[in-house]
Amino acid sequence: MFLLILVGCLIAIPSTASAGKKPQYLIKFATVAPEGSAWVKQIRSVDKTLRKESGGRLGLRIYAGGIAGDELDVLKKMRVGQIQCAAFSGVGFGKILPMVRVLDLPYLFRNDEEVDRVHQALFSFFAEKFQEKGFRLLAWTEVGNVNIFSKKAIHTLNDLAGLKVWAWAGDPIAKETFITMGVNPIPLPVTDVNTALNTGMIDTVYAPPLGALALQWHTKTSFMMALPLVHSTGAILISDRTYQKLPPDLAALLQKTMESAMADLTKTLRLQREEAISVIQDSGITVIPVPSTEACKPFYSTHEKVARKLTGSIYPEELLLRVYQILNRPGS
Repeated sequence: MFLLILVGCLIAIPSTASAGKKPQYLIKFATVAPEGSAWVKQIRSVDKTLRKESGGRLGLRIYAGGIAGDELDVLKKMRVGQIQCAAFSGVGFGKILPMVRVLDLPYLFRNDEEVDRVHQALFSFFAEKFQEKGFRLLAWTEVGNVNIFSKKAIHTLNDLAGLKVWAWAGDPIAKETFITMGVNPIPLPVTDVNTALNTGMIDTVYAPPLGALALQWHTKTSFMMALPLVHSTGAILISDRTYQKLPPDLAALLQKTMESAMADLTKTLRLQREEAISVIQDSGITVIPVPSTEACKPFYSTHEKVARKLTGSIYPEELLLRVYQILNRPGS
């Protein structure tokens, strides 16, 4: 869902198909990322590679900037064949396979290496589960770390008391996280957050640093916690119906090209994340350093409580335990 936070307020610019002869296999690809973003630049690079390596037989028709609709709209279009492939975050692929949201639990990951380790270890497992739902997982992709922005400094869980915290309406993980942290969040759609910040209805939000800049939320807050609230996972999915129609060599080319491109994009976005934090600091926001190991324990305890609460309703216990085992935190 945080991909929408990152790009939701940017102006959508209609995209056109890549120039050249129409490929025999033309895949309609949708993303909410805007033209000019690292996301769309990388997808256009994928299209060029596919056309070149396939001898012009395979290519993408790219619908960027949300012109095909938001993630839920795109999902509906994929089910009826109007769109064949798309970039999703939790709000989208969680509707297809809710158990993947285990990767969006608060304070689950400590660093990027842990994220990469879990993604790699569970790729085949989730690919099989997605296929059972009629989709193929082509690649994981980066949405990134999500941080808390507030008008008052938050150093400990106790500092959240009395704050008016926003939660994305309809997201059970966000709601349960903040309740566990001792506050009753105020559910709102993303489109209402700016107004709510301006009127004082809320004073605390969460977003990736790039998203906070895009939405200008940082201009209405004074502090950012360096300790990420969550790492948000994204994925590239194609309908199994479309995938099955591709000749084996083109299916393999699509998978290989997309995996390589998304790995490169992840590196780019992680560099941009650090640049965004620097811009946020330069704007006058105080970045609160990651607490000491001892001071982090209450936050990590939040993870444990939320994870237990949602076990069985969103993901099975055995999957959660498998994630802990990969992270060398069995029984966390």
